[in-house]
Amino acid sequence: MSSSLKHLHVFHAVCQEGSMKQAGAQLGRAQSAVSRSVQEIERALGVELFERSARGTLLTEAGRLLLKRVEFAFAELAAARDTLAETVGGPAGRAQNAPIFTLAVGQRRLDVFMSFATRKPIAAVAKLLGVSQPAVSMAMRELELGIGLALFSRTAAGSRLTPAGDLLLIGVKRALAELRLGASELDAMKGLMKGRVTVGALPFGRTHVLPVAIARLLEKHPHLQVVTVEGPFEAMTAGVQCGDIDFLLGALQPVEPSTDLTHEELFSDRMVVIARSGHPLARAKKLRARDLTTAVWILPREGTPTRRVVDEAFAALGLPPPVAAAASSDLSIIRGLLVESDMITAASRHLFHHELAAGGLVTLPVDLPEVLRPIGILRRAHDHISPGARLLIEEIRAVPRSLPGAALREHVTHRRRPPGASREPEQVTGDGPGPRH
Repeated sequence: MSSSLKHLHVFHAVCQEGSMKQAGAQLGRAQSAVSRSVQEIERALGVELFERSARGTLLTEAGRLLLKRVEFAFAELAAARDTLAETVGGPAGRAQNAPIFTLAVGQRRLDVFMSFATRKPIAAVAKLLGVSQPAVSMAMRELELGIGLALFSRTAAGSRLTPAGDLLLIGVKRALAELRLGASELDAMKGLMKGRVTVGALPFGRTHVLPVAIARLLEKHPHLQVVTVEGPFEAMTAGVQCGDIDFLLGALQPVEPSTDLTHEELFSDRMVVIARSGHPLARAKKLRARDLTTAVWILPREGTPTRRVVDEAFAALGLPPPVAAAASSDLSIIRGLLVESDMITAASRHLFHHELAAGGLVTLPVDLPEVLRPIGILRRAHDHISPGARLLIEEIRAVPRSLPGAALREHVTHRRRPPGASREPEQVTGDGPGPRH
């Protein structure tokens, strides 16, 4: 669909005006040029957007679906323009209607701008796009002239986005995410379940729940592609907000109340203390939590959900929190240290299911209070998720029912709202659009 992005504002004008002729008058274009733009979009998407008859130009089902996504996309860009106005002065005069706010820019300019999202130097951007460095520089200048703001900061170390550029980038990425959703919905309407689903996989989710769900999904829909992303919770949350990631799966953390994210708790996971089978504490006849305070621990870094739960459990017993001799969330490192040393950890038994079943690792016979973590999904509102991602979420919901010891929750999505807004949960049915955020 990328080649037809610059024509979307023409499609939108036809929808608003109700005819090719009136849209052409509003845009200052010939009717034939308007018609060619619409045909370009139809060829790119493989659908008919309008029924052309003596009664006029009427939207088809595909056209109505695309219009909804285009309006969402343009609303994201308008919000970015408003944010720019509030924070850095924003575009003035004619720049208020700069082409970038309807994606009506040349593909090269858009590609150049998006490439700076990963902080690539100009030489790397030019190589990636197969153009010269002067062509990249020209595209950068044209973008800045169009919006009337400095979007790029040029230093001896290279170029990067300015604060205004970062704000605009978020709006553009969210707009493009809406259009990708539209393309996926059009494919689904034609009976084609394809496209990419990108999942942010937190440690618990990527060891058992997510692999099982992905396998079940791809068995039913082999033309889908699932990509997993690993990283810090904060970075992946930002990826969900801008549309780079469809949703996160794992141990949930609090997010800012002002965000437009929702979380759905699937089940509560009870943590246990794990050590190698020959560990001295494993041979103890009677073990108390106090005995663990002098043990050598490996735990996730401070501030992570697991670390907070462990610290709170020891505090509830009036004991100091365990000191982590090694801090890591990498399961391969934790597994290796447990097997090769007398270190212990607190974690879900499902993370080490195979080692516990084989006898290489054991759970220590000690109970810690309040060692429950909510495991679930963090995503944007229901109306901003692709058909493929929705199907994967349905598969994920089914997996915990096979996990022993998991306390299942009702499938209720708790929406993060601005302060003072209603806090009623949204019942998740898996069908139909949810409210716009």
